[in-house]
Amino acid sequence: MAAAEDILTQKILDLLLKQPEGLEVDEIINHLQSEDSDISPRGVRNLLNQLVKGEKLIKRKRQGQGRGKPPYAYFNLKTVPQYVNPFQDIPGVDSAKSHFVAKTEIEKEQIDPQERERQKQWQTVLGKIAANNLLADTYAKVIIDYASEIAIQNPIELVVNMAHWVVNDLNQLGEEIECKLQKSETVEAQVLVRRLDERLTWARNNLQKFWRLDRSRDEIEGILDLPSQAKNFFRDGRRAQFNEKAARDRLKNRIIGDRLIDETTPPVNQHKAAVGTDASIAKIFLNHTSGSFIPPDPVIVTTSAAAMIVDDNNPTKQEYLDFDISPDGLQEYEEYNAAAKGLVLSPNLMRTLGTDTFKRAQTAALELRQYHQDYRVATRTTEWRPMGNLPDLEINPKVTLIFRDGRVFPVVHRINFYEADGLYGDIVRNQIAEFAGVIHNTMLNPLGEIVYGSAVKNPELSWLSPLVFWYLYNRKIQVQGKFIVNADDVYKTPFVDTSVSHLLFLGLANYSSEFNKQKHFISCRVLRRFSDIAFVDDILPIIISKDEQPEPLNENEIEDWQTFIAQRLARKQANGEENRLEEDDYTPFIYICHKVGVLMCYAAPSSAYETIVNGDSGGSAHFLIPRLEVAINLEKQNLQTYQKTLDKMLSWLGAGRWERDHGHTQTGFDEGETESRYPVLVPDVTLYADEAAKFARNKLSDEVEEKVRNLIADLKKHLAGGR
Repeated sequence: MAAAEDILTQKILDLLLKQPEGLEVDEIINHLQSEDSDISPRGVRNLLNQLVKGEKLIKRKRQGQGRGKPPYAYFNLKTVPQYVNPFQDIPGVDSAKSHFVAKTEIEKEQIDPQERERQKQWQTVLGKIAANNLLADTYAKVIIDYASEIAIQNPIELVVNMAHWVVNDLNQLGEEIECKLQKSETVEAQVLVRRLDERLTWARNNLQKFWRLDRSRDEIEGILDLPSQAKNFFRDGRRAQFNEKAARDRLKNRIIGDRLIDETTPPVNQHKAAVGTDASIAKIFLNHTSGSFIPPDPVIVTTSAAAMIVDDNNPTKQEYLDFDISPDGLQEYEEYNAAAKGLVLSPNLMRTLGTDTFKRAQTAALELRQYHQDYRVATRTTEWRPMGNLPDLEINPKVTLIFRDGRVFPVVHRINFYEADGLYGDIVRNQIAEFAGVIHNTMLNPLGEIVYGSAVKNPELSWLSPLVFWYLYNRKIQVQGKFIVNADDVYKTPFVDTSVSHLLFLGLANYSSEFNKQKHFISCRVLRRFSDIAFVDDILPIIISKDEQPEPLNENEIEDWQTFIAQRLARKQANGEENRLEEDDYTPFIYICHKVGVLMCYAAPSSAYETIVNGDSGGSAHFLIPRLEVAINLEKQNLQTYQKTLDKMLSWLGAGRWERDHGHTQTGFDEGETESRYPVLVPDVTLYADEAAKFARNKLSDEVEEKVRNLIADLKKHLAGGR
């Protein structure tokens, strides 16, 4: 019986493959009965329902012609686009323009231009690697060949020695400029001045801001002091200075691991249910007629989604989805309040805020929406829809792991944005407050910890790559009598972290005799506090006054944070600056400054490299690596505790829970055609959440369409009510 059903299934799939416009159920029955008159129509209908539930076919309404409801048709998955446009055939909507925009696409706008250029350069390199032509790119070949040597380097020693080298290099440049000016070689001097300014900027971003090798301030000795501008070197005779002992003390509390790259076997999976979350933006163009109150520009609606996998040793994958499209009672919100809650941004607000601020507001609103989804998961208030033939959940299982798509910290995070007036400030403050609520209900949950992690597909800053290129530069490696890496390659690394980690892992894999999903290559782990990114350059390190004496703020003491805010507000008042916030308004902000950090690293299973090493893939098995992050409780003040939290996250991945995301790629790797993209290796729940956020699953199509129709009706009332 099963064999007959398999044969009939294949006939249906083959039939629909030849019919890209789909067939209705009666048409399918007629085709099949023309070949075999004994085929039962009821049996065909039952089988079609099973194939739809199993997501082997798509069932979708056909374009209506004339009156009456349009009939349903069945489609082979290979003949339809991966993602369905839920705005199609909805009255009052321009479906050709309206669409969902994934969070990943929004994040790409945040990438530093130089980082984007490095990613584009890596695209060409990876293409050469895929073509088994490593010799065509010397950088890649050297990193792979020297991976074993690079891997065993102590990361603290690398950072300290690189900082020493940078200080000497900057000072030497300053002296060269002085010599050029003394000889009246002004053109050559100007070239060096530009180079020195560029390298000063890099040193501030990488050494001071990322590694927190702080400057001296208010007569309190720092770790790394840099003149503000190149002219300070040759006009004022100033020089860069470095305190090695203080640097080591700082870094030993920031870096875990005595090797740059290591191999590890995560503990046995400790999670029975894990969730991925994502968010997207719906750009909805309502049909505009002359004299209408409805503006011709798109209405921005933020949406969120989550995917849960239940792992109870059942061979059948148990997957559930949750999504939130239409905010409850949207028509009851005023236009301003709907925007402040991150729900809807109307074209009127874009004209009020200005383009740049509106873009930042859109990003903050999107983050707010996803944090709310995280909060719903943590507080078990989601409405899970089963995928496939699974039954509805009677009781939500206890989730112990959440993977965000995107970084743990808010993208819009600086204190000056938090203090902003008007709508933008309200959105940012609501975003920070929601994030604080998520933290309280995950890693600080008194009823049981929920590990709160993320996979960052497009990291904004590279910290691993400069260490690798500095080591290669210092190693003075030559090929055919030429040095491979020069000083510029340290400051302007040719490849980003996601590329360098892949090359290092590949180099180690070349010497592996065993490939399995449990064994992982992993970089050293780096700690970063929320407070590291929350303040602009001229504030860090933070100094407060105690007994009328300047003292460095102790970031682990909540009282110091409260003192900082009180003194900040007092200075604003003394300077005549307007500030609408009171001390209590900063509570969520200083809560996360005090308590929250992330531990970040790059990792991948050794099994992912087996086909590449054995040459069985024809170059097609290459992939890109995201940065992994996990939220940590800084009150613990214990690196071993932080590592244990990361291990809990890795235990899920060590159970083979990686997937290749072909639908997304990192900035600079998107060549337009899906077939030519390099996939990103992501946690499985991250991939499924991404699909849910774009409402790609056929299982959801009818419900999504209904939700979108309700949303459109609410938007029209909402916009009309705002007039």
